[in-house]
Amino acid sequence: MMVSDEEEQIVSNVLSGFITAIVSLKVSTEKIDDVAKNLKDYVNVEDLFLVTGDTDIIMKVKFLNYKDLKEFIVDKIGKMEGIQDTSTMIVVASYKEKGIMAREK
Repeated sequence: MMVSDEEEQIVSNVLSGFITAIVSLKVSTEKIDDVAKNLKDYVNVEDLFLVTGDTDIIMKVKFLNYKDLKEFIVDKIGKMEGIQDTSTMIVVASYKEKGIMAREK
């Protein structure tokens, strides 16, 4: 799905500040290890898992802004050999992260 510049600006304004996202990847079987080795070197990738089910790799990423997240998904992940499909879910609220309960507001 392509997003217009106006829609991207709206999303950027709403999602100002740190962006945390969960990204699931469908990867061709013979490329899973190569993709994982490549992804683990990105500083923005906090967690990286090989999983069972309809997706192959799930990762948690953090970026300073929406634009950087988008560039990572489109320009880095989207161009990796072996990537068949991606799904990105932006975190709206964190209740517990890295074993630590979030502060209630």
